[in-house]
Amino acid sequence: MATATQQTYQMIWDHEQNFAKELARRVVEKPRLTVWRVLFPPLLVYHYVKLREYQTDLETFAKGVVRSKILAMESALEETTSGKKDGTYKNAFGAKESESAPGEIRLHTAQIAEVELLKAHYLKLLRDTGSNYQALIKKTYKTSGEYRRFLTKLAQAEDAVQKEVLHLHQTSTTAQAVSRKMRETAKSLRDQEVKAFFG
Repeated sequence: MATATQQTYQMIWDHEQNFAKELARRVVEKPRLTVWRVLFPPLLVYHYVKLREYQTDLETFAKGVVRSKILAMESALEETTSGKKDGTYKNAFGAKESESAPGEIRLHTAQIAEVELLKAHYLKLLRDTGSNYQALIKKTYKTSGEYRRFLTKLAQAEDAVQKEVLHLHQTSTTAQAVSRKMRETAKSLRDQEVKAFFG
């Protein structure tokens, strides 16, 4: 039989996965089926290939969104169950700072800050219980203002990571547009969540 902590962990994980999938669905462009693709069978095959690529892109995007959340959740669960501090997530971001270029160090620092913010959030949630995720959030954060403050800090931490990634690895205007759309979509989804949770 699952413990209350395991049930809460599963509730959080289900929520984070659903959020990532919805974010991916709204950000990743779905190929449109045009009249030409219907009229010419070779173009229909091309459309099918593009749809398969789209499905793969959705999965890859969603996995990328939850990466830091998985690290934070596993560390929070380890601390909750063992009662000992856990910092193993710090090893997930590549080389030691002394071996890295300044830009990589900034990215590494931003990624760790994001995981630590998420971990503090998950530790709070794992200490509480609720019949569902909404009840858990309301019990932990008490007011919409308190929960919004956490979401604002999370958006700022995510933006800091995105800024470094765009500067170091994804410098194209397309990457910047996708990043902007991600931020706007995540904010919209979180605003909807706050309204749904707190009325």
